[in-house]
Amino acid sequence: MPLIYSLSSILYNNSYQMKAIIIAFICQMMASITFSQSVNSSLKEPNGIKLLNGQTIVIESTSTIEASLAMGMELKSSTSSINQLDVKNSTDKNYSISNTMTKLKLNMNMMGQSNNYDSDYKESNSGEMTKIFDDKLNKPVDIIIDRATGMPISDNRMAKKKDADETNPAADLMKIFSNNSDDAIVSGAFELIPRDKKIGDSWADTVASKDLKVIRNFILKSIIGNEAVIELNIASTSVNKLDFQETEFEIKSETKTTSEIVTDVSTGLTKKRTSKSNITGSIQMMGQDMLISATTSSTSMYK
Repeated sequence: MPLIYSLSSILYNNSYQMKAIIIAFICQMMASITFSQSVNSSLKEPNGIKLLNGQTIVIESTSTIEASLAMGMELKSSTSSINQLDVKNSTDKNYSISNTMTKLKLNMNMMGQSNNYDSDYKESNSGEMTKIFDDKLNKPVDIIIDRATGMPISDNRMAKKKDADETNPAADLMKIFSNNSDDAIVSGAFELIPRDKKIGDSWADTVASKDLKVIRNFILKSIIGNEAVIELNIASTSVNKLDFQETEFEIKSETKTTSEIVTDVSTGLTKKRTSKSNITGSIQMMGQDMLISATTSSTSMYK
């Protein structure tokens, strides 16, 4: 996320619908890196998250993307969604949480071409949007998280993915992004503070691999009762090589993100998360580069 068109034709021919959809997914992928979390071993570990079996968390999210592409192309999109997290069971180390997208509204405009999707009014949806999103709604995906950190456990996917739908010209693209999306949605519902931190203190962590580096700097701005406010600044660089319709392409990006997170210190549950990201990067395919610059903003409320 076998297809009708190759990526080369999608990106460079007159199929503006698929072009807009692909670029929007790429911008979301670049920005979603900010949800990657790690625990700095030099800090005192937080007390962990506290959930009850059967507990439900409803996430109401909105986001916007404004992207500038090669050859003067512009993309604007806005999204609103509702996800439901259900705590299915727990052990002394882990929680199993089911993530279900229950509502989605998406509007995109690229070069005068509009694409819309509204799960409440499907009769007015664009054809390509219907193929992509109808199968994502009301389909729970189970994620196992570490109760000490709130982080997804590697290779934790409990629900087996179906094979790509050969009639869906975006199925492979959806497969690329869906795993990261489910993990990010669940992990974003938790934010923990090291036990030795007080108001005004800062801490940092770094995630680094061959293809990704994320540096996160936190500041504890305030604590009133059980409610804490955290400022988070993130700088990330990434290189992703993806196969799409038997064509390999490379995405390079640099992202700078500023976030404010409101969290419950007694449970580790996020109450509100707002973020603004500036992204620069490129998509390389068949020896050609398509430059991308984008700004994204998002707000998520957790109830």
